[in-house]
Amino acid sequence: MIPDLATLDEAAKELGIPKASLRSAAESHGFLVRMGREIRIDRNDFKPLVKKYQNQAKAPASINSSIARSGTSATPASPTGQRAAQAASKLKKRSQPTSPPKDGKVLQMSRPT
Repeated sequence: MIPDLATLDEAAKELGIPKASLRSAAESHGFLVRMGREIRIDRNDFKPLVKKYQNQAKAPASINSSIARSGTSATPASPTGQRAAQAASKLKKRSQPTSPPKDGKVLQMSRPT
């Protein structure tokens, strides 16, 4: 079978896309035909090339009903994150509070005269 080769300009017009976009897409997937300085693309390759770049429908994210009711994150905690949370908890327990106690007195400071 003899290939039906088109220049990039012709192919871009037929597909209705910019020439630069067509060239980079075709080049990255091996659809370009090079003969010396001439660069062509087989018209029979248009469909497979477009298929490679066609947006695939994404599956909807599922939400575990128990997670949705509890209001917690659906992302599982990583071991590193758990260790970090434990370290932060230990540090909070060891540190002294920086605010005065709620029932403590606040003394007025006098200015030296």
